[in-house]
Amino acid sequence: MNIDRVDGLACPVHHGTLRHAGGILQCAECGPVGRMEGAVFSFLPQADAFYEGRYSNRTRFLPRNDGLVATFPLRVVLQGYPTTVAAEVPEGSTVVEIGCAGGLAWFARRYRMAGIDLSLGSLRLAADYRYAVQGDARRLPFPDGSVDGVVSSCFFEHLDDEGKLQVLRECARVLRPGGKVVFFYDVWTDNPVIAFFRRRDPARYRREFLEGDGHVGYASLAHNAVLFERSGLAVLRHAYHERTPLLSNSCWQKLATWPGLAGRLARLMDRLTGGVLRLPALVLVFLLDTTVGRLLPADWARCVTTVARKP
Repeated sequence: MNIDRVDGLACPVHHGTLRHAGGILQCAECGPVGRMEGAVFSFLPQADAFYEGRYSNRTRFLPRNDGLVATFPLRVVLQGYPTTVAAEVPEGSTVVEIGCAGGLAWFARRYRMAGIDLSLGSLRLAADYRYAVQGDARRLPFPDGSVDGVVSSCFFEHLDDEGKLQVLRECARVLRPGGKVVFFYDVWTDNPVIAFFRRRDPARYRREFLEGDGHVGYASLAHNAVLFERSGLAVLRHAYHERTPLLSNSCWQKLATWPGLAGRLARLMDRLTGGVLRLPALVLVFLLDTTVGRLLPADWARCVTTVARKP
């Protein structure tokens, strides 16, 4: 039986050398720790009941260059998350994307990418990443000080405080000194529109915005910033998204379930920001965010991008 070292990955428990033998991933200290599922390195004993197959998005768009015009679709559709990563992490770096789903083709072209997710089905779509890893981000299967960046989109709000601390400490462990974290995530918001609907029906808000999406970690920006600092990461900056009353379609879809006049208005906005109007609406949201939105309170933001660095 051939036993080959797996470069770039490590035991998720001891962080030591990982070897591949006959489809089994083995650690010298604790024996078998995972298996191969096709091209996916799996460190989970079974599928996750909630997340398996739930988020299978893959962004195939490849801009011609890094200019503002060429990358404008990524700025609009993904709230600037990919271009923020590109601005903070040099091209050619080794990057881990947590909660990667099907991945971003642009990341695969720019970086030596490793994507980690709970969903095996989603990871099968991330075939252009160097590594597609099914695993728990609280135990990253990468060696100490081995990567230049850890990034994620719409992942952080799925963790409670303890889970966030565990993940951030793992990020600090695997990052090289000076390495960056770029996380885009939802926060507890005082946006007047959402706050209005939340006051009218707190139970419905909890059901639609928290429980339905597994958002156990909705917290204020200030609270999240403390967790970054407690994990040994220095917060460099925040970017704020959706501070104005014009929200993205995914939000209006949830608000459309409210009864009465408020629900009827939300259903109208759902129609005006979805379907064939989705892209024009996202452009308008982006333009408002980058102009009028800058004048509004930070705690009106529905989501935030946080950039932090390992000292």
